[in-house]
Parts: sequence; structure tokens; C-alpha cells
Amino acid sequence: MKIALVQGKIYWENPRANLDYYDKLISQVSDHSRVIVLPEAFTTGFTMNINKLSDIISYPVLDWMVEKAYEINKTIVGSVFVKENGHFYNRLYWVNSDGSYQYYDKRHLFGLAGENKIFTPGTRRVVVQQDGLNFNLQICYDLRFPVWSANKYDKKSRTFDYDVLIYVANWPAVRKNAYLPLLRARAIENQAFVIWVNRIGRDAYMNTYSGDTRIIHPGGKVLATVKSSNEGILEYDLSLKELEAYRKKFLFGPDMDDFEVKI
Repeated sequence: MKIALVQGKIYWENPRANLDYYDKLISQVSDHSRVIVLPEAFTTGFTMNINKLSDIISYPVLDWMVEKAYEINKTIVGSVFVKENGHFYNRLYWVNSDGSYQYYDKRHLFGLAGENKIFTPGTRRVVVQQDGLNFNLQICYDLRFPVWSANKYDKKSRTFDYDVLIYVANWPAVRKNAYLPLLRARAIENQAFVIWVNRIGRDAYMNTYSGDTRIIHPGGKVLATVKSSNEGILEYDLSLKELEAYRKKFLFGPDMDDFEVKI
């Protein structure tokens, strides 16, 4: 299955400008790609401006994602800020081409930026399926918490919980020495492909982002990447056969711990 990762800038607190911008980038994706992944908070940037949040997230972004997915006959994945029942969530939507969708609410909120004071943490781990591959949906700061993303192996069916771990992010370049090795670690320990889609540019807090959007093999090798700090689209064929062959050669699944995560 071919997947397209879109690395771009974000216009601060401007949903309309961002949707126009990402609409143009999406139009460059080839017909062969089945899934398009956008960065975290791609319509607003990682703003913690509570005084404006209700207004800027009132824009019908989900409607746009549904219409665009239907129009181009592809799945669109991206994180946006939403308000539901009086609570704010950092929500990652997986929108199918038929208009149906699933979502994951960010579990780990970035306390250093005050995200935990504004947003409500998610309580569900979400795995979605497409074209025979199972995708575990995660957002940015979740990367630092390996228990939450830990793969599970069913010893009876001899199957893994998921095959691909997706992280969408707004992670500043000053801490790339953290996210780059953690991404490789997540791939190796979970015997899964890891996808990382990060923004570029600079935000209103003067944080600079280098992107480093990439796909990592379960053995830890970087399979493909967008050149740091450049706008670009990375399209790559994820091979279930390749993944299964690797897992068969390095049969670590049966040795994995059984566990449950307390919420």
C-alpha cells in the first residue's frame, strides 16, 4: 500500500489559510497513494491561546477532510483541535474516502507548554485497518511513552496488534536529538513500520521546526525521508509481505510481555 506523508508549514491560528495551503500540497500526491498523512494541528499550529481557541477551532475542518477524502478517493489523516461537551481535545482523524472516519484523542499532553491545562487527555488506544495493514494512531508527545505504544502479540493467532505506528507532530528542531532515536526505538521494539510526519517553519512562540518526516523499517533503518526543513511529499510503498518476512526471521513476538495499561 502506498502512503503519502505531507511535510509543510502552518499558518498560525489561521484554519482557512492552512486548508488552502494543504489543499495545494495534497493535489500533488500521485493517484497511487491510498493514504495521506498531515502534521499535528495542521490547521492552527500548536497554539495554547485559550482566549482564541474556541473561535479558531469552530471552522468546519472535519467537513473539509470528509469532502476532500471523497473528492480524491483517498484516506486523509491529520490532527486538529476540537471542542466537545465543553472539553478541548487534540484529535487525530482518520477519514476514509467514503466519508466514514475514526479518531484518536492525544493521550499524553505536553505539560511544558501547558497543553495539559487546556486539553483533556484521550482514554482509548486506536488501531485502524486499511488494505490489510493495521495502523496505531499516535500524536507527537506520545512518542516519549513506550508503554502506550507497545505492540501486543496474540500467541494463539500468532498475530500482532498493529503493523504501522503513525506519529503526527509539531516537535521543535531543538529537541530532534530526542525524537530521532526514539522513532527508531519504537520501530525496533514493536517490530512495526514507524511513520513520522512533522511540520516545518517557525511558530508564534519562535520555535523552529525541521520536519524530518520519515518512514522507518522495523529493524530501525530509515527507509525514506523528506529533506530537513523543506516542504515536500514523501510517497512510499508499505509492504506487508516485507514486514511479515522480517517478523518471521526475527521471531520476537512470542517473547513479548502481556500487559494492560491503566488509564
